[in-house]
Amino acid sequence: MIDNLQLLYGITSILYGLLTIVIIAGAILYFTKRKGIAGLLMIIGSIVQFLTLLANPIVSALASTVVLDNESIMYTHYVINVITCLFSILFAIGFIMAMLKLKKE
Repeated sequence: MIDNLQLLYGITSILYGLLTIVIIAGAILYFTKRKGIAGLLMIIGSIVQFLTLLANPIVSALASTVVLDNESIMYTHYVINVITCLFSILFAIGFIMAMLKLKKE
């Protein structure tokens, strides 16, 4: 059962990573076409989201090699998730700004 869950976690992580890369590419494409703060916010937000996506399994792997108590591991994942949330909000602000700019034109 655990092997199946690990496989599903791996597959969904890969799919989410690919989706994030597509979002980064879209944000870069938007920024190259229309210079502005909206595109920059989307790029920064999506890149940090991708980095935090990579950080979660790395932290889990390091936690298994270094002796850490469960509370420290949970706190580390909590901090990573808060960072992800903040930069998701940053991406959303940039996206809304871009959509408002497109609506005006």
